[in-house]
Amino acid sequence: MIERSIIKLGIIFGMISTITLFKKPSVKIWFPLYLINCIVNYVFDKSLVETKQVSYPVRFQPKMFKINVVYDFLVCPFLSIWYCQSTYHSKFPGLVGKLLLFATPQAIYEIVLERKTDALKFKGKWRWLYSFFLVFVVKVISRGMLEVIKKHPGAKSI
Repeated sequence: MIERSIIKLGIIFGMISTITLFKKPSVKIWFPLYLINCIVNYVFDKSLVETKQVSYPVRFQPKMFKINVVYDFLVCPFLSIWYCQSTYHSKFPGLVGKLLLFATPQAIYEIVLERKTDALKFKGKWRWLYSFFLVFVVKVISRGMLEVIKKHPGAKSI
């Protein structure tokens, strides 16, 4: 089943990507941002699943989780971290340009998953456009939190 392969690749991707939390300027910035992103993903995904807008027919540990824990905690947070790392010193035009470069492929990936596999199903009134928008929102929230974290006295600046 392709869905199981996707889950396994997501787990491998997340484990390998952990190294990016230790990229300069500091783990004091990237690890809290990772945790915040996990929480944001969890809140959005949990509410979508509970309101029956989205379902995951094939998922990791289906008896324990109704959400897609691999995507919410291993894939999406690292994509957001990479977006934040690439825009650490960027001004507004750079933020928007890189937002498009990072969020568009991620949203397209979700759309392909929904249409071609049983890993993700949009239900009710939920449409691919909402998912596309939500990916952008999560990246913007992450970038906003990066600015808050950077202002904290314990965060090391470069």
